[in-house]
Amino acid sequence: MAAFLVVLGKLSLLGTLLTGLLLLVRPWLHSKRVCYYLWLLVLARLCLPVGISLPVPTLPEPAVNQTQVTLPHTSTPEHTFEMQIPAAEGETVLQAAPETPQAQAVGWLALMTDPMLWFVLWAGGVLVCLGRYGWGYSRFSALVRKTAAPAPQEAQQILEKCAPRRRIALVECPHVSTPMLLGVMHPTIVLPEGVAPHQLGDILAHELTHARRHDLLYKWLTAAITSLHWFNPLMVVVRQEVARSCELACDEAVIRRLDGPGRRHYGETLLTLAAQAPRGIGILTTTLCEEKQQLKERLVLIMKGTNRRPAAFAATVALALLLTGCAAISGIAPHSSVPSEEDTLLDNPVLYEIGEGLTIAIPRDLSPQLLIEEPEEDEILFTVYEKRSFDLSPGAGWIFSLARWDQIRYESYLTADGSGVFPFAQKDGWYYVWLHPTDVQVMPPDPTAPVSTEEEYWIAWETLNRRLPQEVRPDFIARNGLQPYDDSMYFHDGTVWEGTHCYVRYGNEPWEISMTLLLSQPVRQGEGGIWCVEGWVDNPYGNYYTVLPLNTGMTAADYYEKLQQQADEGHQPGLLDPVQAAAQWLQDYYEDSLTISMDHITLLEGEPAWNIYFRRMQPILSQPGTLQALTYENGQKTQVETYDLPLPDLPFWSKVWINVNAPASLNGKAVLYTATDGNELVFLEEGGLVGITREGSTDWYAYAYPYNASPYQVMYDICQS
Repeated sequence: MAAFLVVLGKLSLLGTLLTGLLLLVRPWLHSKRVCYYLWLLVLARLCLPVGISLPVPTLPEPAVNQTQVTLPHTSTPEHTFEMQIPAAEGETVLQAAPETPQAQAVGWLALMTDPMLWFVLWAGGVLVCLGRYGWGYSRFSALVRKTAAPAPQEAQQILEKCAPRRRIALVECPHVSTPMLLGVMHPTIVLPEGVAPHQLGDILAHELTHARRHDLLYKWLTAAITSLHWFNPLMVVVRQEVARSCELACDEAVIRRLDGPGRRHYGETLLTLAAQAPRGIGILTTTLCEEKQQLKERLVLIMKGTNRRPAAFAATVALALLLTGCAAISGIAPHSSVPSEEDTLLDNPVLYEIGEGLTIAIPRDLSPQLLIEEPEEDEILFTVYEKRSFDLSPGAGWIFSLARWDQIRYESYLTADGSGVFPFAQKDGWYYVWLHPTDVQVMPPDPTAPVSTEEEYWIAWETLNRRLPQEVRPDFIARNGLQPYDDSMYFHDGTVWEGTHCYVRYGNEPWEISMTLLLSQPVRQGEGGIWCVEGWVDNPYGNYYTVLPLNTGMTAADYYEKLQQQADEGHQPGLLDPVQAAAQWLQDYYEDSLTISMDHITLLEGEPAWNIYFRRMQPILSQPGTLQALTYENGQKTQVETYDLPLPDLPFWSKVWINVNAPASLNGKAVLYTATDGNELVFLEEGGLVGITREGSTDWYAYAYPYNASPYQVMYDICQS
């Protein structure tokens, strides 16, 4: 429901913009017929949620904090999977106690933001608008049918001469004061009483042109679509402009076949009929003279004729193409753009040389509030404090430190919880890390100070924690020729080591411990290559842990290369078998607290899909989208039911997944989730398979274990909730 209302509002806004553009270029459109039919673009834009998205560059991304995923009743792991959550760099430092809202206020807020309420209001407005048009038209047409009489014989003869093969009725009614056309399926020309015989030719030529072009259908379409957007005041203008353009285009078509005297006679007929104000429902009828205000414009057109010069024709074609292109735009598609060095460098900053040929820049307007320290520790290059807090208590007011890590120190970070650490740049094997506090570091202001002073103090503190990471980090990267940090240079499709992987499950006899180990061959693939544990999952809770050899004095790659050499020399043969390698790691991990039995270790079938939920599923499920329960019959969707409801927290993140082959064909029950960007997740009942479609390519996955509920059952239960 909410998604529908958002789309409706978007279409209304796009239609408004296109209407304004058409009104702006209308004076330069020399063909009235082209202008008339260009209003169809506005109507299409108001009702069709399709089109192209205009690419625009995005704003710079805000700073990110790495937040540890934790679950209740679990101890802090050696390393957990980390998600990057956009936030201002200091928001984790200050956490004000939330105010308890009043229950009544919350109730009113929930009511006013309920999509169902606004949908009902919108639907009610649509029914009122359409009902008003339908009721008015039915009353007027009933009156005409009741009081109309066949037109005089002379008029019938002129109609037969003008339209010998067209089956159209001609009547005379005392309740109309100007000629008009009624009826979409069975058109009828209605004449007022007392029309002069010499005017009948002009009148019938005009109304027959309306009938030939199906202008009544056009007007009904206009009434229906603008009724969908009844809340938009510009819809009145759209209806008026369509009616106005309709008459001008009709006049243009009629006078194209007339000479000078004929156009003069046609204009005189128009003037005569304009002497009396017309009665009727103009939006759903066509009349020879609908509004006196348009009379002058129509007479000028009649006397001058149409402009057929090549320049006028070219201008009309160019403007029509411009409006068509604008109508095809359905929105904007933000895309990331890499800022140039000139965009990221600070203007007139305070510069600090911090060794190793590096320079860090601090915004000059913030510098008086800061205390700068250049520690003597090897890995810490630069530390910044808030000066007032530091003066009150030395060491307080810490905002950030800049560290430089080598590969060994970086790998140690990967196996830790990662709190207060943000790698943001790298080059030549070095990683540049932004260290920030995870608790409050600012000293409170003087309790006797005025409230306004206290508010200014906290605003200044929050400003420092927001602006410093946003401005200093990009400048540091550009000024020193570094590369932005990207962990994909170390991780490959979620794993540390490329090549062959396998899952090994371990559970002790009382089943107090249940874990799934991810093993890989870091040096050599296939026979003769050693196996290592590079990660594991705590099965009851789903926490992910990264495993790397620590305290070896060398990088993981060098350490495993050394082990491979030992295995080649006949030492540690157990590392050549994944089950034995897993048992050895488990024994080292639990040391003397647990005896590992080989009977409790099982090699699982299937290629591991390590951490597939956060890497592939969550980016799709986190978007607004459409949820459908359906049945596939040889790949075709049948029995489709669509649900408009938010997705709750899904349990898929805590499960162990494997890659599987695609099914031969899609058959049976399924649940389909389609995100706004077009990517999809399909959950099949048969086999518990899950297909992830990204950028037109679909990969298939399944649980590595027979969990209690299949992925399909989880999603189907959500649909039925």
